Amino acid sequence: MHSTYVKMAMDRQRAELRNRRHRRLRTAKAFQNKVKDCCRKITAFFFTQIGVCGLIVGYTIVGAFMFIALEAEARHPLTQEVIIRRRSCVDYLWNITHHLNVLNYDQWRQDVNRTVFEYQTHMVRHIRRGYDGTDENPLLMRWTIPAALMYCITIYTTIGYGNLTPRTAGGKLATVFYAMVGIPLMLLYMANVGEILATSFKFTYQKMCKCPKRRRRGPLANELEVAIQQPVKEKRKKGAIEPNVSVVPVETNEAEIGPTVYDPQTVSVTSCLVVMSSFVIGGAILFSIWEDWGYVDGSYFCFTSLLTIGFGDFVPGQTIAHSQDAVDSKLIICAVYLLLGMALLAMCFNLMQESVFMKIKRLGRRLGLLRDRVAS
Repeated sequence: MHSTYVKMAMDRQRAELRNRRHRRLRTAKAFQNKVKDCCRKITAFFFTQIGVCGLIVGYTIVGAFMFIALEAEARHPLTQEVIIRRRSCVDYLWNITHHLNVLNYDQWRQDVNRTVFEYQTHMVRHIRRGYDGTDENPLLMRWTIPAALMYCITIYTTIGYGNLTPRTAGGKLATVFYAMVGIPLMLLYMANVGEILATSFKFTYQKMCKCPKRRRRGPLANELEVAIQQPVKEKRKKGAIEPNVSVVPVETNEAEIGPTVYDPQTVSVTSCLVVMSSFVIGGAILFSIWEDWGYVDGSYFCFTSLLTIGFGDFVPGQTIAHSQDAVDSKLIICAVYLLLGMALLAMCFNLMQESVFMKIKRLGRRLGLLRDRVAS
């Protein structure tokens, strides 16, 4: 009896251990499934329009603070050389003034002109090599938050103005990896946001213009018309049909011929070009007022920026007379203008592609190169 009781107790204990182990496994598996579902939902959200916009904004902000941390304290390698050159020029001018007789003005002027010309030549050479003079002026900070945001946008949009570049090795490597991730992300942003803008613009365009649906007969109706007219044409050529005989249209059942097909309405290419031109002209007026540019220069800047050409000869916020706060606000608005303009450009290209494709399709049907599929 005692051994049987002990054996039953041990069996119950082993059963409880197995049940606990199974419960732990089920709990762990349920937790893993919840984590997987959460990851799938987060990934799916990031591929939606709102998720992509949030992702591109977050990626830009993180990149801006990363480049500020890497480049804020970096000095240009030519700064010390420029300081030495300027001090040497000042000392040489003092020596000329001190050793020459003040009454000998012509000799003094000749020596001073030669010294100043040499200094200007060296400064032009340094400026071409990237020196901008901001290291010596604490009020002129290169890597402010708006400037860093603008730099990040010019990386993944491939505009690359070139007015702000990294100086440290870490900043250059970070730029390479930032572009490798940012460029595909920008393409995803343009595709998703361009698609939703295209859908919204097409709906608004159809409501405002009240475009009717383009009617097109079914494929069986076209085949029936060809089958009836072909023998008549051949007989007319042979003279078998008398002149007073007319061809009577045949009444057919719509169900036998096939339903009437409506081509989807598309936005015209002209409307897309008007939208793009209006956006460029609006930006040109805005930047012309801010930067004291001409309207041609403003249009040139907007056009080259939106097409990611980005020569860098015109960049907002480069005017010396403007304060740092004014420059920062202009850079932020310019960044928003570029992101919105890229999405608008993708929208217009999407609509123009659809419009051209539908026109080619209609032309192919008229020429007999394309035939409609008959629904089985």
